[in-house]
Amino acid sequence: QSQAGGRVAMKADLEATLPKLPPLPSPTSTGRSPTFGIALVIVTFAAFIGFTALSPSGLRLYLLICTLVETGVALACVWIVVFVEPPHIQRTPESTLPIPREVETRLAAGQTTEGMENVKDESGRTFCVRCLVWRPSGGVESKEDTIFWRRRAKRQTAHHCRYCQRCVIGHDHHCSLIGRCIAGEGGARGSGNLKYVQLGFAMAGLAFLTVCVALAGTAFTS
Repeated sequence: QSQAGGRVAMKADLEATLPKLPPLPSPTSTGRSPTFGIALVIVTFAAFIGFTALSPSGLRLYLLICTLVETGVALACVWIVVFVEPPHIQRTPESTLPIPREVETRLAAGQTTEGMENVKDESGRTFCVRCLVWRPSGGVESKEDTIFWRRRAKRQTAHHCRYCQRCVIGHDHHCSLIGRCIAGEGGARGSGNLKYVQLGFAMAGLAFLTVCVALAGTAFTS
């Protein structure tokens, strides 16, 4: 019981430390607007539907149904990517402490961490001097220097996005078209939105093939 009480007291002391830290940086306005990306998707799939409507009457209904389904799935993927933020490391006692000595010295002196390099510990973790959180190491050990291993390691780490101003887990890239970070592998657990981006591109490819079939049918019947 005494050990449990000590852990509770220690956690309370750690939580009391967090409000004393500088606030998290605010996201920048550059590259954060999804308007252009949403408009681009709508216009593109509207064009796909319009071209599909030119198909011969015998195929038109089936091809239009295919295109509408592909459009619906693509728009759902865009909605998820735009309105569901990718996972980022939140500032908690577990993710923030212990603060590296050089960072703590600057903060105690009332100085900012601007210009400092991220701090790396012996386990391979890095301390982001902007978010003030510890980021996990890649966790992948391989002598192979291949795209597969590099991307696998990348998905298991976190990267500080200069637009979102957060350490995003599994960061792949920041998409300026929709103003969001693309990260993680998606799935039922909501670990990221990369799978939804890939699915959206797949629907665009299928819609393009549907249009090709429609135009080919029109050319043969004319």
